[in-house]
Amino acid sequence: MFLDLFRKKKEEETSPEQEPVFFISSPMVWSAHVESYLEEKGIPYLKQGRRGAALAVELGATQEIYDYYIPSEAVESAMEEIGELKQLVHFE
Repeated sequence: MFLDLFRKKKEEETSPEQEPVFFISSPMVWSAHVESYLEEKGIPYLKQGRRGAALAVELGATQEIYDYYIPSEAVESAMEEIGELKQLVHFE
């Protein structure tokens, strides 16, 4: 019963506009460009590594790939110059 109440509360708190959507993936060496692009546009983002801390330590941080998520209401603004950003990070 408690879990049902918790799930219902959580569903009420997150509206579709607040859900993060996938924006772009970038190797670690190019991630600063993605972050700079989003910060220039004033778009908040969530950066999530694919490999995890243990593999990053084993393989080296330069082998990490980051996925970037942005708020759904910011997608239109972020997509304005996405072509240039994809060419810059060499990752489409």
